Amino acid sequence: MARRITIRPLKTAPLFAVLGLFLAFEAGAQTQPRPAAPAQAAPAQAPASAAPRQLGNYDGWLAAEAGTGPTRVCYVIGRPVRVESKPAGARRADPTLSVAHYPGVNKSNEITWFAGYPLRDGGAMEIEIGRVKVPLSNLDQPGSDRAWTREDAANRTAIDAMRNAAPRATAVVRGVSARGTETTDTYNLTGFARALADIDRACNVRR
Repeated sequence: MARRITIRPLKTAPLFAVLGLFLAFEAGAQTQPRPAAPAQAAPAQAPASAAPRQLGNYDGWLAAEAGTGPTRVCYVIGRPVRVESKPAGARRADPTLSVAHYPGVNKSNEITWFAGYPLRDGGAMEIEIGRVKVPLSNLDQPGSDRAWTREDAANRTAIDAMRNAAPRATAVVRGVSARGTETTDTYNLTGFARALADIDRACNVRR
């Protein structure tokens, strides 16, 4: 039986200090990833000179860094290898799954799922890696197309499961749109651990 991780709601939404840093590049024939956005407040902007710098690209997982000082961010971003929806053929933007470190605001291991559609407020969402299931939430933001965990401990649980996954393992993200469309996105985890190691080194995150 799958082991379900229970996440206690936060009293306040988590801090997201950077907007516009999950930007415009991938190696090879991959298409450009979607940006990740903060959950609250007016975002800081990276200076023009602090363009994203690629650290590595491993089986579809891009590792990069950008920004300086309080806007510095190191991130891993990937796209699903399979996308399913009920009803079939529902229209949506390209989904992505990312992990980011924000050393300038002392925050690390932030998981963001970009769904590609407005999420149902309070709808059932989760990320599943093998026997580990972690709930996701739009953090009570009506119309949001992004979801996060509610606690730092939940981020670490999911990330540890992803980086320690068996060869050819997957992460499955499930969500529900504001219109009631159910989606299932499957991410191949091959390469995730190497990409994560790159951003850990770049932003001095220890495990």
